[in-house]
Amino acid sequence: MKNTVYPIIASQTSLPFYLTGIGISEPEYHVIRESGLISHQLLYTTGGEGVLNVGGVSYIQKKGSLFYLPPTLKHEYYPKDNNWTTCWVVFRGAFAKQLLGELGFNGAACISDADTDKLDVLFKRLLSAANEPVAHERSSALLYELILLAREQLFVPSRERNTADSLIKPALDMMEAEYMRDITLAELAESAGVTPQHFCRVFKARLGSRPLEYLARLRISKAKQLLVDTDMTIAEIAAAVGYNDQTYFGVVFKRYEGMSPSGFRRLGAFVV
Repeated sequence: MKNTVYPIIASQTSLPFYLTGIGISEPEYHVIRESGLISHQLLYTTGGEGVLNVGGVSYIQKKGSLFYLPPTLKHEYYPKDNNWTTCWVVFRGAFAKQLLGELGFNGAACISDADTDKLDVLFKRLLSAANEPVAHERSSALLYELILLAREQLFVPSRERNTADSLIKPALDMMEAEYMRDITLAELAESAGVTPQHFCRVFKARLGSRPLEYLARLRISKAKQLLVDTDMTIAEIAAAVGYNDQTYFGVVFKRYEGMSPSGFRRLGAFVV
């Protein structure tokens, strides 16, 4: 069974990334590309077993295997049994090579321990969007999310990912439950059982922001919900998300949203 979409390429060529194809191959077949593809390719295995040959090296593909191939790279892959099932995405973009290079995609990459459950969530959303003829922007956004997730899977060892996740989870839980009070960096580090310096390094490497910056963004996210969904005053909302000083709340809100809380409330759903 195959579930394949090849979008009509039109105005989406102006987007940083755009889909040229997406599908599920069940089973996957024998592919030989002497000159590679003209698109970038991501492919992961959800069942069965296959073999990828690239750069003179063979890689066994089992459930959890994920590989990335850049354009024009000679490659071959084929099933080892009749049950090899894959999910694949091919894509381009005017600046895709440059952007992917900045993200660490500087050549073929393959791993055997990807989190396919996480990949499946984004893949299914992207496949659904690809079936909509006018959803180019949404497809591009979802494709970028998938690329970032693949980057994490390909270039951060699973042991490091799991260690970092278990270390920062108590702090994330604390911030989600108690964002309305003054949480210190020392408290967050203590919840992880490490020094503040080590906690900051791991947190930023995993989530891309410092712990207290993440807390500020979380508070602003909660404030946006209250601004749209309630009639609370700005001062009440500021206090509800952990800011006793309404003026300072306004400064932080504008830093992240580019407008004041009252301006955001006026525009409502148009800027959410």
